[in-house]
Amino acid sequence: MADIEGQTPNPPSKSRLLVWTGIAFMAAAAITVCFVMPAEYHIDPLGVGKLTGLDRLAGTKEVAVKTPAAGAAVTPARLYDTPWRTDTFIIELPGDGREGGELEYKVRMKPGATLIYSWSETGAPPEEFYTDFHGQTLPAKPGGEVQVATYRQATGDKASGSLIAPIDGIHGWYLQNQAVKAATVTLKLAGFYALVPAGEEGNQAGIKPKP
Repeated sequence: MADIEGQTPNPPSKSRLLVWTGIAFMAAAAITVCFVMPAEYHIDPLGVGKLTGLDRLAGTKEVAVKTPAAGAAVTPARLYDTPWRTDTFIIELPGDGREGGELEYKVRMKPGATLIYSWSETGAPPEEFYTDFHGQTLPAKPGGEVQVATYRQATGDKASGSLIAPIDGIHGWYLQNQAVKAATVTLKLAGFYALVPAGEEGNQAGIKPKP
């Protein structure tokens, strides 16, 4: 096509085309980063979406959570054969080295079962009341080998926490009153466990829950 003087205009040079293309590309990239990404994907690296309110258009931000592989030490969901239960126990331990001033109380748990506990002690000074929180397997025969997992050994008058049983067996506390005065322990349990019958390993003292 001829111009008003009857001459054909020269096409733009390649270098000028490259400049215009680069400018268009940068403009498109800026629009994407500043406006499209905040509004559509909740991604706002420059903060423009927050300033303009465009980030609210993307709605709730969804973050993918990696699920641990099966058999991992911690899994997000568990199923239990044992029903959920809660119990409270009042355990009396005489002082001055008298009989009954030390005993064990445990509950039965399967591997991976969860126990939440809280206990407190009154009567004995904290530094004279000793606890050994541990678990153990039951021997296949009298005098047989057992596996023991130690969780906490300490003196004190209270503790709260949780346990995911690492082994199939009985889990709980060895309690020892080293004081002259008698001690009273209030133990509260909740989780997936079964009580040990009176007289059996883990409850030879015959401790029973409150009605």
